[in-house]
Amino acid sequence: MTKNNNVKRLFFAISSSLLLFGCVQPTPPKIPLNINEVSWAKKKGSASIKGCVSGGYFEKYHNYQVPNGTYDSYPIESSYHDNPSRNFTIDLLPENDYMYNLSEKMKHYYLLHSYHTLNDPRWVESSVMPFIPHISCPADGPNTCPSRGHFNFNNLPAGNWYIVAGYNATKEANAVAVTVQKITTIDGQTVPFVSWFGVLNKNQCTP
Repeated sequence: MTKNNNVKRLFFAISSSLLLFGCVQPTPPKIPLNINEVSWAKKKGSASIKGCVSGGYFEKYHNYQVPNGTYDSYPIESSYHDNPSRNFTIDLLPENDYMYNLSEKMKHYYLLHSYHTLNDPRWVESSVMPFIPHISCPADGPNTCPSRGHFNFNNLPAGNWYIVAGYNATKEANAVAVTVQKITTIDGQTVPFVSWFGVLNKNQCTP
């Protein structure tokens, strides 16, 4: 029961963080971008990423009274659901000092009360955007977004990246959860990727 309570508290901590970080105004990295270090990211290549963007939640909780008279609850395991993201973005930050600083900032402010992701000027200046490959699902169509929560990112150059998944990037949701990981693309190969946000970090989705 303690484990389940911890899971529930993590869920509410995430929800509270969403409200908290919604009031914060992050700024772009203060250091200049060395274009020569990231120019390779604009080239067309033969590497691919096949990934999924998902999470999980409990639909029902069991409430019970504790000895001091207050109430607590724990999730009902059978009510657990995977939740593939319907609307999401994928951005690739080519590895260098500027992009490292940007990725660390995004890890810190991983929840924003805004439907923008990397194209938000709170993250990055417009002059940097041409060096960050980007897709948006389902807007980019079935070849890129074959099913809910899944994507194919093709024709990429080989290299090291910080891959950023932005969840629920819509005006209707009016909130974005961001995950940041490192990934390496290889010429002629497809690299798997899993982004997971929510209760129970099971990483159950399959690219």
